[in-house]
Amino acid sequence: MSMQIIRNLIAAAAILVPTFSHAALVINNLAAGTQGFAASMSGPTAEFFPGAPFDNRQVAFSFTTGAEMVTLTNLTFALNVGDPSITPIEITLSTGSVVPGGTGLLSLGTVAPLSDTPISQVLTLTPSSTVTLNPSTEYWLHFTVPAGGGIYTLNNGNAPTLAPGWALGNSWYYEPDFGGAWTEVASGVKARVNMNVESVPEPTTAMLGATGLLFLLRRRR
Repeated sequence: MSMQIIRNLIAAAAILVPTFSHAALVINNLAAGTQGFAASMSGPTAEFFPGAPFDNRQVAFSFTTGAEMVTLTNLTFALNVGDPSITPIEITLSTGSVVPGGTGLLSLGTVAPLSDTPISQVLTLTPSSTVTLNPSTEYWLHFTVPAGGGIYTLNNGNAPTLAPGWALGNSWYYEPDFGGAWTEVASGVKARVNMNVESVPEPTTAMLGATGLLFLLRRRR
């Protein structure tokens, strides 16, 4: 078997491999809608005003993926800045049946405003590593301020647009000085977020067959 024939087979097999990923906006709820709710998150040294602790507020919400495996490209969210102390917000991803999840905990990274003005801002987090989302799975996104005195609110709206099969759950918030329990925002408002993903290419049957043929040809040679 000549090297030229093998090269031709490799080139033909490469044509069968997807060379791009389909990008999609699967959750679109960045618009304000007709009603809203602001859920607070804050750092361990946060104060509502001097001498009034406002520490360790947290926010979480769930979402459910569609029918195909995808990778998370970025997450954009609307927030208000409530304190001049700018400290990073950490976002983690997990699965689980209760807020805020707890299985397969993965930090997506941190993001912070560049300034405390304007009060209303939109931030985008690009995951620090590849994040694969399984099909038809419920995930939780958990927002915390791990250090410092930063105070923010994650804004909510009621006008989500979702890709087929995707769902966005109600927002939840945690306030340590009100019993230390998670509370669901049950009025139907959901986090004002946009989520972009890319599909994960799957090898076709033809590609698998071509790969096997190349393996046999190399063995014969």
